[in-house]
Amino acid sequence: MTRKKRGHLVRMLMLAGALLAPTALPAAQGALAWEMRVCANPDDPPASTAKLEGFDNRIAQILADELGATLSHVWAPSDIRIVRDYLRMGSCDLIMGIPDGYLGVLSTVPYYQIPHVFVYRADSPFEIQSLEDEALKRLRVSTYPFSLPHQALRNLGLEVALYRPAQVFTQMDVAAPIIRALLSKEIDLAILDGPVAASYAKQHPELKIAPVSPEIVPPLLPMFQIGTIGVRQGDVALRDRLNIALAQRWGDIQGVFQEYGIQYTPLPKPEVSGPGQTDLEPLRVGVVLPVPTGNPAVTDAAGFAARTGAVIAEDLLGGIAANQGMDLQILPASAPSAEAALRAAQGLAATEKVFALIGGLGEGQAQVLSKFAEDHGVLFFNIGDPSEALRESCYRYTFHLEASTAMYLDTLAQWFAAKGHRRWFFLYPGTEEGRALYQRARQAVAKFGGSEAGKVEIPPDRRTYQDIPETVRRATPDLVLSLLGPENQDFFLAQIGAVSFNAPVVSFPHPVTQTRSYWLRVGQSTSAAEKTYRLGLWEATLEENGAGEINDQLSSRTGTPMDPSAWAAYAAVKILLESILATGSAEASRLIAHLENPATSFNLYKGVPLSFRPWNHQLRQPLFVVQLNPGAVLGTRLSQQLALVRVAGQVPDIPPGADPKPLLDRLGNPAEGSPCRR
Repeated sequence: MTRKKRGHLVRMLMLAGALLAPTALPAAQGALAWEMRVCANPDDPPASTAKLEGFDNRIAQILADELGATLSHVWAPSDIRIVRDYLRMGSCDLIMGIPDGYLGVLSTVPYYQIPHVFVYRADSPFEIQSLEDEALKRLRVSTYPFSLPHQALRNLGLEVALYRPAQVFTQMDVAAPIIRALLSKEIDLAILDGPVAASYAKQHPELKIAPVSPEIVPPLLPMFQIGTIGVRQGDVALRDRLNIALAQRWGDIQGVFQEYGIQYTPLPKPEVSGPGQTDLEPLRVGVVLPVPTGNPAVTDAAGFAARTGAVIAEDLLGGIAANQGMDLQILPASAPSAEAALRAAQGLAATEKVFALIGGLGEGQAQVLSKFAEDHGVLFFNIGDPSEALRESCYRYTFHLEASTAMYLDTLAQWFAAKGHRRWFFLYPGTEEGRALYQRARQAVAKFGGSEAGKVEIPPDRRTYQDIPETVRRATPDLVLSLLGPENQDFFLAQIGAVSFNAPVVSFPHPVTQTRSYWLRVGQSTSAAEKTYRLGLWEATLEENGAGEINDQLSSRTGTPMDPSAWAAYAAVKILLESILATGSAEASRLIAHLENPATSFNLYKGVPLSFRPWNHQLRQPLFVVQLNPGAVLGTRLSQQLALVRVAGQVPDIPPGADPKPLLDRLGNPAEGSPCRR
C-alpha cells in the first residue's frame, strides 16, 4: 500500500509496535469542530512521516481545512493490518493513498495517478524512455522484488538484479539498496515508484528520472499507481464529503505533487456533487452504525440490517417528503467503536447539518450519541441499546425504539407465566452488569407470580458449560433463562443441546442476537430447537396490519428478511418524517413536544398505535416471542431464512378496541420512581 512497495510485507516488520495514540493539529475553527482521524505510516517519505511531512500529510490537512475538521493521526503499519486492525475496528476513519479498488475499503475518486519511473545516472551513455527500448536488454536493471515492474520485466524477457540484503528486513526503505547499487554503478538502471524516485533525485542531482512507458504492459500490468482515500465499507457519508472536498480543492492538491517534484499524470477534476442537491429543502438524517466491526456473525449483521432499513425508508418515504417540498436524505456512517461513533456524529453535524441521528448498536455507542445529541440539540433515535442506565439518564433529545431491558424481562415473565412456567433457573455472567440483569430478571418473575428455582453465576471468561445441565436437572425448574452475553449464548445452547431436561431455554434478546444470521448459528449448533426461545422487537414473517407489505418491501430489494434492527431504523425515519409533517417544522424542541404529547401515536405495523412514554422517551410496543423452528432446513436462501424461526406469541395480547397504553406500560419500569418523570 505504500508508494515504495505496496503489499510487500517484509518492509513492515519495524512497525509491529506502531503507536495507537493519535496526534492532532490545533482545533479547527467553526461552529462545531470535528475530528478527521487518519491512519498513516510514520516512516514512508515522501508520502508520510511522523513529523507530519509528506505529500499525503499535506493533502490530508488541505481536506481537513476544507471540511472544518481537526486533523489527527494514528501511526500504523502500511500493510493489510492498517485496514484489518485499525480502520475496520475504528482506530482511525480514513487512509490516504489507497490503491483504487483495494479490498476491504470504500474508496473516494482518485486524486493522483503517478507513473513508475526509470532512474539512472545522468552521465549514463544512454537514455531510456520505454520498456521496449533495445538498449534495455544490454543493461543491468533492478526494481522491487515481486512487484508489478518486476513481473513486467520478466514478461519482456529481461533479467533483473534483485537487492534483498539482510538490512531490508530491518528498515522501511526497500528502495535504499537499489539506489546505493545505482550510485555505485553495480547496476545501470532502476524502476521505482515515482514519489520515491523524486525524493532520491532531490538528494542526488546526479540521478535522472523518466516515466515508464508504455503505461500498460501485457498482460494488463499497469506501470503507474492510482491513489484514492479509503474509508470503512459503509461509511458513505464520509466518502461523499471527501469527494466534494477533493473537487473543491483540486488545484491545491495537484500543486502539492508539483511542489514535491513528483511526475504525475494529470487527472481531470472530478465532477461530484453533494447528496440530494435539488431545489427541495434538505432533510438530512445521519445513520451511525457498526458496519463492519470484524464480527460478521453478530454486530455486523445487525448493523447492516439497520442501515438497509434506513435506506429503504429513504426510498419508500422520499416521495412523501418530496410532495411536501423536502428532500429526505439518509447519510450512512460506519462506526465500529464508541469513539468512532462520536467522530462520525461530529462530522455529520458539522458538515451535513443533520437534524437527527439514528444508531446505538455497538458497545457504548448509544451513550456517546445521546450525550452528543444533548449537547448539540440534535435528535437521536436509539435502535440498539436496551440498557436502563441510558433511559435513566433522562436525555431530552434521545428517544428509544429499542425495547428496554426491563421491557424484555417483563415480557418474558408475563408470557411464560401465562403458559404455567413459574419456577425459573437463572444463568448469568459474574460481572456487575450481569448481576444487575439477574436482579431485574428476578423482579420480573416475581411481578408475574413466579419464583427462583436456582441460579449459576458464570465467570466472565468461561466458555464451557457441560456441568450446568446436571445442576439444572436437580433444581427441576419450569424454565431456564440465560442472561449470558451474545458471544456466549450459542456456546451454551450448543453444549446443552443433547442433554435431557424438559425445561425450555430462553436467552436474553440482546439486539445483535435477534438477527437471522445469529439464529442460523444457533440452529447449526444446537439440537434443542424445540425448547429454544427468544424475544424479538420485530419478526420478518409477520403478515397482518401492514407488516407483510413492509417485510416484502425490504426482502424484495435485498433478498434478506427484515431483521428487528432494520424495522427499528425504518420506523425511526418514519416517525421523524411524520412528526415533521405534523408540526410543520424540523426544529428539535417542537419535535420533542410532539413526540412527548400523549395524543401522538404512530402506525408502525404492530397492530396498535404506538407512542413514547413522556418521562423516559421509551416507545411503548408489543414484543414477539419467537422459537427456533425444529423442522427448518438450514440454508441461506430467503425462504430458508424466513422459515428458520416461527412466532410463538405476542405480548401483550391487546383486545380489539382496548386502550393499549395501560397494557403496554405493564412492561418495563413504571413512571413512579423514575428519575425522568416530569
